[in-house]
Amino acid sequence: MNRGKLLVPTIVLVMLAGCAGMNIQAQRPLRPAADTAWAVLPFANNTETPVANARAAALAAGLLQSDGHRVLGTLPISSRPQALLGGDWRRDYTRALAAARAAGARYALGGSVEQWSYRAGINAEPEVSLTLWVVDVPSGTVIWSGVGSAHGGSLGRSGTAAVAQHLIHRLLARALQ
Repeated sequence: MNRGKLLVPTIVLVMLAGCAGMNIQAQRPLRPAADTAWAVLPFANNTETPVANARAAALAAGLLQSDGHRVLGTLPISSRPQALLGGDWRRDYTRALAAARAAGARYALGGSVEQWSYRAGINAEPEVSLTLWVVDVPSGTVIWSGVGSAHGGSLGRSGTAAVAQHLIHRLLARALQ
C-alpha cells in the first residue's frame, strides 16, 4: 500500500518536470585564472521584447560576480528611450570594448538575445534563446562561444528572467569550467 502512495506523486513529478527543456551547444571551456579581470559588453537584442538585451547582460554580469569573477566598470546600458528605439548596438559594443581595454580587462562577455517571450496559448511558458561569447580584450578576438535555448516547465512556473538566469548560468559554467 505504501508503494502506491509514493508511485502516483512520483509519476506526476516526472511528468511535470518533462515540461521544461534546455538545449545548449558550446565550445570547450577556457579555464581562466581566478583573478582575471572581466568586462560585460552590451548584448544585441534580436527580439521584439524591449530591453531584453539589457536584462540578459545584467543577469550575466551578476552571475559572473556571484561566481567570484572580478567584473570591471559598469554595465554599458543605453538610456531606456534609446534602447526602446533600438539604439546603435555596434557603436555601443565598440565603445564598451575600448573601455574594457582601457580599464585593463583581460576578457569580456558579450551576447545576443534571440528570444525572450512567453509561448502563447493554454500552455503558456517562458522561452529564452541566447548566444554568449567571450572576447580576448587585447586582441578583440572571440575565443569562446555558446548558444542555448530554454523554456520553463509547469513545475515551478518560472518567469523569463528565471529561465534566462538558469540558461546563462549553464552557459557560463560551460565557458569557465
